[in-house]
Amino acid sequence: MESTDYVTYGYTGLITAIICGKWAMELSFSQSRQLLWMVAGLLVPPVALLALYVRHIRQLRKQGEAGGRL
Repeated sequence: MESTDYVTYGYTGLITAIICGKWAMELSFSQSRQLLWMVAGLLVPPVALLALYVRHIRQLRKQGEAGGRL
C-alpha cells in the first residue's frame, strides 16, 4: 500500500468519528459516551454508524415520527 492509502483511510476515519460524535450528541448521550462513540467511529466506522442509525430510528419510532412497521 502506498502512503496515500493510509492518509485517505485516516481522513475517512476522522470524518466518521466526527459524524458519530455529533450523532451521539443529538441522541442525548452523555459526554463520555459521545467520546466513546467517536473512538468507535474512528476504529470501526461502518459498525458505529449502523448502530447509531438503528438507535436513531428506534427513538423516532418510539416518538411516533418514523414511518413503517416492524
